[in-house]
Amino acid sequence: MIKATKVLNSLSILFFMAILLLVYAYLPIMVDLNVEGLKDFHKQTFFYYIVGGFVVVNVILKLITSLGAKHLPKEPQAWLSAIIFVINFNITLIVGFIGVWNNPAHIEPESFAYLNYMGPVLIVIWVVGLIFLFFKKK
Repeated sequence: MIKATKVLNSLSILFFMAILLLVYAYLPIMVDLNVEGLKDFHKQTFFYYIVGGFVVVNVILKLITSLGAKHLPKEPQAWLSAIIFVINFNITLIVGFIGVWNNPAHIEPESFAYLNYMGPVLIVIWVVGLIFLFFKKK
């Protein structure tokens, strides 16, 4: 199970990079995040902020999971290390939605609003599964 989570974590990183590069290719020069108080970003600045944030989040999660899972049995240890996949998938969905929002071909972002909800739903499912895993009777 631990090997499977490592493979999923690696695939989530590759999936994130593929989506980010695809979004970057179709972004206009100025990226509109449509948030009050934030100005438009240049697409290169957006790219480097997203990559930097992704790396920081992954390093922090890797440290937390490696330190927190040392004294756990194998199954909860694998489940805990799967949080990296879940968070990476959530970040990928957010980047994908930003790409849809800024698509110059004028794709309707409302039809892709589900991308904003899939990540938190996946995190909730992961937490409920982890709670179930810790409290199930053996």
